[in-house]
Amino acid sequence: MADILPFKGVLYNTEKIKDLRQVVTPPYDIISPDEQERYYQSHEYNMIRLDLGKEYPEDTDNKNRYTRASGHLSNWLSSGVLVQDKEPSIYFYQLSYILKDGSNKVMEGFIALCKLEEFSSGKVVPHEYTLSKPKSDRLNLLRSCRSNFSFIFSLYSSPKSKINSSIKGLIGGSRPKIDIIDDHNYRHKLWPITDPGIIDLIKMEMKDNTVYIADGHHRYEASLNYRNELRAKGGAASDHEPGDYVMMYFANMDEPGLTILPTHRLLHSLPAEKLKDLTNKPGNNFHVKFFDFSPGGESSAREQMIEEMKRAANKEHLIGMYIHGEERYALLSLKDESLLQKRTSDKPMAWRRLDAAILQSLILEDLIGLNEESIKRQENLSYVKDMDESIRKVCSGDFQIAFLLNPTRIEEIKDVTNAGERMPQKSTYFYPKFLTGFVIYKF
Repeated sequence: MADILPFKGVLYNTEKIKDLRQVVTPPYDIISPDEQERYYQSHEYNMIRLDLGKEYPEDTDNKNRYTRASGHLSNWLSSGVLVQDKEPSIYFYQLSYILKDGSNKVMEGFIALCKLEEFSSGKVVPHEYTLSKPKSDRLNLLRSCRSNFSFIFSLYSSPKSKINSSIKGLIGGSRPKIDIIDDHNYRHKLWPITDPGIIDLIKMEMKDNTVYIADGHHRYEASLNYRNELRAKGGAASDHEPGDYVMMYFANMDEPGLTILPTHRLLHSLPAEKLKDLTNKPGNNFHVKFFDFSPGGESSAREQMIEEMKRAANKEHLIGMYIHGEERYALLSLKDESLLQKRTSDKPMAWRRLDAAILQSLILEDLIGLNEESIKRQENLSYVKDMDESIRKVCSGDFQIAFLLNPTRIEEIKDVTNAGERMPQKSTYFYPKFLTGFVIYKF
């Protein structure tokens, strides 16, 4: 179902850029303003100038971050800072990383072009909703540069792992074209694959596969919009123009390299009456277990709760709760999934069973009184990825409550998307994050 093509990637010229660590960046959408400035200062040819350029008060429609990116791209190509590969390639990208608990993992996948498909086709499937402002930003960048500077991160299913096994059999112990260690001590390797047999195998294996977008929904939809613009300007639609494809990274969801981290919910600015006796209110729908702590015992109570959440993650629906000023944690366990069927909802059961959805419907809406629209607008709600940081923010009084979640499982994402639904906001945080600047698709 997925139409895959090799392409002549544009890469940094290592004869001119001796240390690629100075020019690559994390994904644009996780870069803070301070980090953006740091990348600007690190090197005059840093990828930040292309993918996330600065904005200035004097910017106009004809002179702005997008036109500057186009100018930089042209200059870097003409001066040989960036060079295009001579042969169409599929790029094998291997990332070795370390989780917070000290465990080592390796993510393996390939970068190729994927034909843009409307979501209604079922060939490329989203799992979350998008916002108009980020899509407009990426569309303006496409219009100015006609390039994908970063790839969309996607998943496919292959229990036999035929693609990655075949690629690794081909490259053996050969030296990668790129091999760097980033600021987190993660190792990134890239091999161009030009072998016609392997490329044909990848194309054939992917033809029967559904592609699930993990990260990059805004870029994918912006690329769809840009393709439609090009078709409208060119008259008759064509399925073989360069703008009909987008650069994508394909990871096998059946291999162990992928990590999904949870995103925790923090509440603020709620009236005092909504918090009164809150730990006793979940009793109709949840079993509640408390982890009390005296001064000096907080970390031990927290660890006990976290361990219990981990142990029962695949068997129970568990939500941790910590309220500012209380000397205890509460662990909420859904009493029975039949409760989800009784609650009025237009969502399929696959969606209702998600821990994030249970938190939203049975706690944030039913107990605390938020509504779906206020949750979307994040009126009293913030999202934090790190559990320890979530608890610190509540302890400091910046937030009133932290709701702590287990990671969403990959099977749950498949079930929800296959049911034609998208995940609740911030249900998934796919990890690790790849570097931007290894390879560019210029069309």
